[in-house]
Amino acid sequence: MPLYHSSFLLQVAEKKITNAYFKGIGLCLCFLLMVLSMGECATLKVICDEWPPYQILENGHVTGFSTEVVKMVFDEMKIDIGTISAYPWKRAMVMLEKSRADALFSANFTMERTAFAFYAKEPIICSSWVVWGRKQDHLKFNSFDDFMGKRIGVVRGYSYTPEFWSFVKKHGLYHEVVNDEMNFRKLNAGRVDFIVAELGNGRYISRTLGLDDKIIPFLSPPIKTDCLFIIFNKARVNRTLVDKFSAELKKVKQGSLYKYLHYLNLGFWPAGKD
Repeated sequence: MPLYHSSFLLQVAEKKITNAYFKGIGLCLCFLLMVLSMGECATLKVICDEWPPYQILENGHVTGFSTEVVKMVFDEMKIDIGTISAYPWKRAMVMLEKSRADALFSANFTMERTAFAFYAKEPIICSSWVVWGRKQDHLKFNSFDDFMGKRIGVVRGYSYTPEFWSFVKKHGLYHEVVNDEMNFRKLNAGRVDFIVAELGNGRYISRTLGLDDKIIPFLSPPIKTDCLFIIFNKARVNRTLVDKFSAELKKVKQGSLYKYLHYLNLGFWPAGKD
């Protein structure tokens, strides 16, 4: 075989090897970028607060309605979230805002949080926030005017509504605590006159503390009817993953397991039960 022909074949082989090498690198980079953009390259750090019956902390393990629903959705998406950790609400929100966590539940919607967080389009559940009082005090609640001259227990960091916060701050009526259980204990002890709590959470706490016959909810009018969401840090999670979570959650909510978890944790079946 002529020497020039062998040299030519060698050049062709080298060119093919070089092209294949760079093509391989390109495919690897494309795959890596795709994974990173989906936020699935590593275990997602998902956090919550302790807020029964939605998030219940027992022996360092988080359970509860929202917790089980969130885990079920991520399982369907084949995304590893490791162990869910619970923190005080205000600290958990700071962790998400400062990019020390990927996702947080269960959060109400506020415009301020959209600056650093993506909200899932589909809520985990919707519920009412109502005023609670002691049965023995024979108080009534029909409007914010009934708060005048009273002490209102609130939880630090909760959004409630702008109208509620404006009223109680203007009149200096509110007393802050770090969680809802402390609020119920203060109400039972007569250290506040009213508290505001989400209906499912309030019923759980009242029942757990043995206060069902002492503390009552004023069901109408509610302070607000709102939904509970999982929210994702914008710097750490891509919007595409958030939308996929929403779509999968919508499917899960149509299933019998979601409805059973609702009944098991909240004591009643969701609307639309088959």
